[in-house]
Amino acid sequence: MKTLLLFDLDGTLVLGEGAGRRALVRAFALLYGTTDQWESLETAGRTDTAIFADMLRRIGRDPAEAWSPELWNTYVDCLVDEVRKRPGRLAPGVRELLAHCSPENGLYAALGTGNLERGARVKLAPHDINDLLPVGGFGSDATNRAELVRVGVQRARDHYGTDFDRVVVIGDTPRDADCARANGYACLLVATGPFDASALARCGADAVREDLSDTGAVLDTIARLPYLA
Repeated sequence: MKTLLLFDLDGTLVLGEGAGRRALVRAFALLYGTTDQWESLETAGRTDTAIFADMLRRIGRDPAEAWSPELWNTYVDCLVDEVRKRPGRLAPGVRELLAHCSPENGLYAALGTGNLERGARVKLAPHDINDLLPVGGFGSDATNRAELVRVGVQRARDHYGTDFDRVVVIGDTPRDADCARANGYACLLVATGPFDASALARCGADAVREDLSDTGAVLDTIARLPYLA
């Protein structure tokens, strides 16, 4: 049996120190002259393109500019600098779980993250795990999380040259559970992001763990998750 693990990034793979938010503030200041620090901006579990669109609406601009190459390039340039200064750290157990992903073990890894693809690679680079997550679905593919997850699964099929018996979305917010459920995929949530385990348990996830640190226990949890219908 073949299982695809589709990983969220922020709060799931990498515990950051606000590099993405700081890059957003800088990019909008550079492009639009805004002095807003965007403290009330909701970002957890959302795609970069959805966040960009909300910010553009708030300053009276066309939300379609969320897909502007100039905005993307400026944001990623700012992100490179912010990640260089404060790269964050890998969440507990991530490297060990990714090391277990191989055809021999029936486990395959990919990304399912709201980050722009270039931004995701920037955030992962300091932790040397980009090669372990060769493909995925990204906020640069779709504004809607459910849609980008579908893109990630198809890219994984193409890359690995196989279909999967089970797809498991691994994330840290209720939005990860929502996009898994919308596609009929299983979901494992970890309390390494902004939501504690009790809050995550109420959102309909198939399984919740404090973190990914006990690889054996995580693998046992994954083995009990439902297969594709």
